[in-house]
Amino acid sequence: MLEIFNRDRRRVAIAENAHNLREERKINSLWYLYFSLPVDDSKNEYCLPFHYVRWDDGELYRIMPAETAAAETGSVEYQCEHVLATLIDNVLFGYHVVGNRGVYTRDCINYVLDHQPVKNWVLDRCGFNRQFEYGWEQETLLSALFSIANPLSNYMWVTDTSVYPWRLSLEALDTGTKPEMYVRYSRNMLSYTGSTDPQQICTRLYPLGYGEGVNQLTIAGVNSGVPYLQSPQEYIDRYGVIERVWADRRYEDAESLKAAAQAMLDEMQEPVKQYSIGFSQLDEGEYSKAAIGKKICIVHPELGANVDTFITELKLNYGDVPNSTITVANKSTNIASSIADMADRQRIEQTYAQGATQLYAQTLQANCDSKNGAVMNFYIPGDMRIINKIMAKVQMSSFRSYSKATENASSQVISSSTSDTNTYSSSDGGGTSTTTSDGGGTSVTTTDGGDTRTTTSSGGGQTSGGTSLESSNILPDETDGQAVHNHALPRNARLAIVDDNLKIIRGVTFVWSGAHVHPEHTHNLTPHSHDVTLSKHSHSVKISAHSHSLRLQAHSHNVRIPGHSHNVTIPSHAHEITPGIFFSGHPTSFGLYVNGTKKASFNLTDAEIDLTGYLVDSSTNLIPRGSWLSIEIRPNDLAYVSIDMYVQGFVQSRGDNTV
Repeated sequence: MLEIFNRDRRRVAIAENAHNLREERKINSLWYLYFSLPVDDSKNEYCLPFHYVRWDDGELYRIMPAETAAAETGSVEYQCEHVLATLIDNVLFGYHVVGNRGVYTRDCINYVLDHQPVKNWVLDRCGFNRQFEYGWEQETLLSALFSIANPLSNYMWVTDTSVYPWRLSLEALDTGTKPEMYVRYSRNMLSYTGSTDPQQICTRLYPLGYGEGVNQLTIAGVNSGVPYLQSPQEYIDRYGVIERVWADRRYEDAESLKAAAQAMLDEMQEPVKQYSIGFSQLDEGEYSKAAIGKKICIVHPELGANVDTFITELKLNYGDVPNSTITVANKSTNIASSIADMADRQRIEQTYAQGATQLYAQTLQANCDSKNGAVMNFYIPGDMRIINKIMAKVQMSSFRSYSKATENASSQVISSSTSDTNTYSSSDGGGTSTTTSDGGGTSVTTTDGGDTRTTTSSGGGQTSGGTSLESSNILPDETDGQAVHNHALPRNARLAIVDDNLKIIRGVTFVWSGAHVHPEHTHNLTPHSHDVTLSKHSHSVKISAHSHSLRLQAHSHNVRIPGHSHNVTIPSHAHEITPGIFFSGHPTSFGLYVNGTKKASFNLTDAEIDLTGYLVDSSTNLIPRGSWLSIEIRPNDLAYVSIDMYVQGFVQSRGDNTV
């Protein structure tokens, strides 16, 4: 029964008059279904492009009427392709890279399926868990999906369209299982054709990836330095060394390229044996056993033994069973597809952006010394896939200045200071005696010029009076104002008693702090004068001969100078400039620094240096991309340094890094 569905997957008709049904199933390829309807059948109106059909609850196909034609019998023939072809309708626009460490086969398949605008397909099972890297540019989803399995061996894509979204699985073929189907001569084998083609045998394969010329990717870096893969010795002994080159520029990771090449070599190291067998349905369920990827056993006397093989292709003619055939092979994929893939890839490789070898250079001239080197910064683009070499030429000469003076238009204050206190000492070696002597006696005379008379006189009589005071040992506030006093005399002082004419009458002992009284009295001073006459005279002083001696004892002097500063003001002034080129310093060697780290020393003033090895990052074994790097030249003396550097590398606008 042939069912017809619209684009929404709703069944719209059943084509009861469908005939000439044929189905072609090929491993890891699109399947096709062919059928015919009478020209006047009303169901033809439902057979529109991109509508779906299903035969006998099998897989779902979509109608592609490119070969639709009316035959002489009055029938219209339709060609349909498996709905897996819906993945051809969508593309991975631009450039895409997925995979590598930590990203497994299932993740890569889901990455492709996630780019469906309409989620028609989902991943069901995945029998592989590899970590290859893949790159696609402007690829359809189907071609990208099939390329994921290219580095694998003994695999098969399996679909299930009985549910929606449709399910897709990548399964590993079990080569160790027993056959599930037997085809025997004179029983269910109607025809038999066997073939083998040794022309495409390869026992040594040179795989190449992206790039061109010396910059093209090889597997040498991940294959112990050997750029090829070779078959085991048993195949070499059987067929000899047969070399082939396989180039697929889509591969940008050496590990993935090697894995794909190994799968290719496994297919090509021995000829594929294929058998096309016509069979008939003798046992119940025989058709269901005849499925792609199933292991069958061919029993034929001419072969001399039973042969276990895989079904790689089925051509089922549901209306003419004798014309149904099974194609089996000793591999899950045949060599023809491998060789065709090699040829196709080499034919269309020019559609992929490849890039080219690039050269660029830069220079630097600078004065420097042992502490302040000449620094050159340069950039390595992120899309420079391969760096062939980075070279530098270094030349040194004496430091250059271009004038002898500079002009200063403003005043300056220059300060110097010390932050500590210093003590300075000086010492005499011992005592010192110094003597001065006069030559003889010296007489010095002073003379007055004449007599001199000096007179002083009192103006007249004066009277002074006093009050009576009594001296006692009592306090002043108990003496009615009379004071206790001692006249500042010591104890037991002797006093003279005089009369009115000041004549001493007797003497008495003064009683210190004793009570005594001064009676009221008066003093009368008679007017008088004093005359003093100085006669003419002279004074003579004779200084005899003598000497003076001064002895200085041993001693030292300490001077303490505290911390201080000095300020000197330089007023604004100008210097005349003397132009010219003036040289200083005599450099003889220099150190090479990369990103601030010393890498090498050179006892030269002129050197050509390959910087490639010095720039490699030890942690990644790569020269950093997409970042600025620096090289520095530090001479051992004042110097004028000239650096000329050039970079040669392969630039590609996509992909990962390779040293």
